[in-house]
Amino acid sequence: MKKLTKLTVLTATILTTSSADFSFMGDMIRDMTDVAKEMTTSATDSMKDMKTNTIDIAKDIKNEGVDTAKEMKDDLNVSTKEVISNKNSEKVEESKEINENSKK
Repeated sequence: MKKLTKLTVLTATILTTSSADFSFMGDMIRDMTDVAKEMTTSATDSMKDMKTNTIDIAKDIKNEGVDTAKEMKDDLNVSTKEVISNKNSEKVEESKEINENSKK
């Protein structure tokens, strides 16, 4: 009877310990799975943010380039008009001088 009792207690102890170990392993595996899922989600979010930021930067660069080109065109037009105006003024002055010289 003592042997049977000892065997029963020993079997119960082993089963309890095995159950606790399995529960610990199950929790550990669950935790590892959760961490992997969280890392995947975090990486996906980071990639989306990087893509969005890259697109925004590209649009900003494009807009700055277009604005710069428009400013250069406007500046060139203004400079051209000034040069033409100066040349016209010179021609008018020459014409006046020729006119005055012809009257003398």
